[in-house]
Amino acid sequence: MPGRALVWSSELERWVAERLDVVHGRRTARRLSVAQVRLVAEHALSATEGFAVMTGGDVEDARQWTTVALAVVTADGVVVGLGAGRTQGVTPARAFSDLESWDAWNPVANVVRAEAWARRARDDRRLVPFQRAARSNDPAELLEAVLEAPDDEAPRQVYADWLLERGDARGELIAVQTELARGGLVDARRLELEAREVSLLSEHGARWLGRLASDAVRASFARGFLDALTVLDVSSLFDADETLRREPVRQLVFMTRQRLDVARVLTLPWVSRLRALEFSASHELRPALNLEGLSTLLGTRRLRGLTSLGFHGQALGDDGMALLARDGPHAFPSLVELAVTRDRVSAVGLRALARTRWFAGLERLSLDGNELGPDGAAELADVRFRKLERLSLGQNRLGSDGAAALAQSLGLETVERLWLHANGIGVTGGEALVQSPNLKRVSQLVLDGNPIGAKLRQALAGRR
Repeated sequence: MPGRALVWSSELERWVAERLDVVHGRRTARRLSVAQVRLVAEHALSATEGFAVMTGGDVEDARQWTTVALAVVTADGVVVGLGAGRTQGVTPARAFSDLESWDAWNPVANVVRAEAWARRARDDRRLVPFQRAARSNDPAELLEAVLEAPDDEAPRQVYADWLLERGDARGELIAVQTELARGGLVDARRLELEAREVSLLSEHGARWLGRLASDAVRASFARGFLDALTVLDVSSLFDADETLRREPVRQLVFMTRQRLDVARVLTLPWVSRLRALEFSASHELRPALNLEGLSTLLGTRRLRGLTSLGFHGQALGDDGMALLARDGPHAFPSLVELAVTRDRVSAVGLRALARTRWFAGLERLSLDGNELGPDGAAELADVRFRKLERLSLGQNRLGSDGAAALAQSLGLETVERLWLHANGIGVTGGEALVQSPNLKRVSQLVLDGNPIGAKLRQALAGRR
């Protein structure tokens, strides 16, 4: 990636030399040099998996030892570890005690393990930090500035100007969509920009999409760049990897017929830029995610920037919610929106989530189409949400008892929109919700499909 260089200080090089002396011991063979350690760190930067391994050599005599270097790319630099292990099929797991296993035949399977290893502070590893190169008028540098700060309008404007000076229509698309995104336009100007946007995408969209211009992916542009992808065939992501490395994609939805190899997807370098991730399956589609895939997803730190996460029809159930409650706070610390719909979640699974401070910090929550029942409503009512604005609990058989529990909740005082459609809520439950002082900020209360009676339905008309 342009602009990334490793800073090898004299202190770091001294540590490498001293650490090598320790792991070499009295051996005169199967050793590594300082130069080789530097080389394995450089190899990690270009490796698809984000890590690289080098050994001093391997022999069939399992009594012999060899030096092992493991280098793992992180957000701040490359963590380099040095150890020693017995030969005859040596792997990093033999050299580092906190690596429980290592798959020598499938490197992708080691991505999460390597990331977890790099996060642990140990005497046998050190961080070699990045030094970012100074910005220039080089197009690669200008694009890199956009990718590093996708929410910042200034780098996009600079890149757009550079493209426009060279007659590149992509620069005009950036300028047009950026102005539309700002809003506050008079109708004439807005219509003019929208027409130009359609014209640019019609003429150049296929070229800008590259290998994504197929039925396997649905793509949309925002502020001049690819912003959202719905993937119907996962192989298309790998085919279009070169294109996607140059786009600040923010939203990714998997809607596939095949089981997803999560570990392989996590090797794609651009996924760390995602802010929204969804896994969706209709009744005709096989879920893309299972519990093993969810565990892999939760084991990475490449998605710490996610603000929105959705699981729809993945059949994760209560076991999946237990995993999410345990590891979600570490994997997704920035999350403000969570949707788990049609996933067979009961009050038991909700209870696991409800006990985490991370869950109480959500701003938007959707649990439609699960099996919560009145007990699930009671569990939710006990959560002291700090800033929840939107809550959707449709089709959960909450009943009037569940509605009454929600009406009495002090943790829902910040909710502005509440969807409770098709829950078997009767007149008493509906009245409890309408009259609740704890739900006074709710401006949109949806009780469609509930037997609440004509009188109450009419009273709700003004709160739609």
